[in-house]
This record gives sequence, structure tokens and C-alpha cells, in this order.
Amino acid sequence: MIDCVEAVRRMWSYLGASLEPDPTVELEEHLEVCKRCCGELEFSRHVRDLAATSSEPPIRDEFRDRVTKLLAAGHDRGAAR
Repeated sequence: MIDCVEAVRRMWSYLGASLEPDPTVELEEHLEVCKRCCGELEFSRHVRDLAATSSEPPIRDEFRDRVTKLLAAGHDRGAAR
């Protein structure tokens, strides 16, 4: 099973329906047992939906990558406690 860092890394592709089938299955298996990553997914979905309804320019890839890294880093710190 994949770990939380890998799950967070895959979430944006998953939400965009651009994740390959095997990685999708692995992510969904992880989400079945990890409440924290389920929360990360819901947060990411909410951010994506807000961005889609906004009249502002779309989120740049660089920003999305930074947010993904910050979420993964925060998750790692929480898991170490």
C-alpha cells in the first residue's frame, strides 16, 4: 500500500481524472483506511472547486506543486507525533 506522502502527491491528478488506473486503485485503497488523507482529498477538492468558479486566473502549476509539498510536509510532521 502507498504511504501518505505518495497519496498526497497523486491527489491533484486523481481529482483531474488524469491518474492511470493502477495508481488510482492504490490511492483509493489508501483512502479507505486513512482518515487524514481523506481530509486532504476533500480540502483539495474544495480548493479545485473554488478555483473553477473563480473569475481569477487558474492556479499555476508552480503554486499547486508548492501546496502539495506543504501538505505532504505537514502530514509527515503529524505522523511523527
